[in-house]
Amino acid sequence: MSETPLYKEILYTESEVDARIAEMAVDITRNYKGTDTLFVSLLNGAQPFTAKLMRAIQHHDPYFHPNVQSMIVSRYGSSREGGQPRLVTDLPPDYRELTNRHVVLLDDLVDGGGTTDFTERHLYGYGALQVERIVLVKKLKKPPIVCDLAMYGFEAPDVWLTGMGMDNVRLGREANRWAGWIAIANTD
Repeated sequence: MSETPLYKEILYTESEVDARIAEMAVDITRNYKGTDTLFVSLLNGAQPFTAKLMRAIQHHDPYFHPNVQSMIVSRYGSSREGGQPRLVTDLPPDYRELTNRHVVLLDDLVDGGGTTDFTERHLYGYGALQVERIVLVKKLKKPPIVCDLAMYGFEAPDVWLTGMGMDNVRLGREANRWAGWIAIANTD
């Protein structure tokens, strides 16, 4: 009895992912050091990206101390079919006063922009001065995604992806989410 392959094809190896995240850390440090920026990690997908990014920032500049909080915004129910975004877990109460604050959303993937659009509106509702988006992967869609991104790590084809926060529920709950690579998911 053979096991189902974890993926169809690796698009970016763990070494390539780590190198690109290190480059992003340099840019983030340059762009946001000395500001009162709140970084908001969209869970669960952004956890691996955020963890690697924060380690890369610490390695690059140990004097840059980003304030990172988390939210859960989901478009998926138990059936894994996409729907309208909904707020599952909000920012902690002490971080909801965002008047005149700069906010950066961190996410693993943008494939349509609906989740980050929803979250951006929510944060503006708390008074945020500006909300920017940084994602690890931007899907190449036709027509192209209409979504302002301050930064992204990689471009990928418009297929189901897995690794670095993107799971493959067909293999098992949370399968591949913590893998350090980005691959085309095995959907067979």
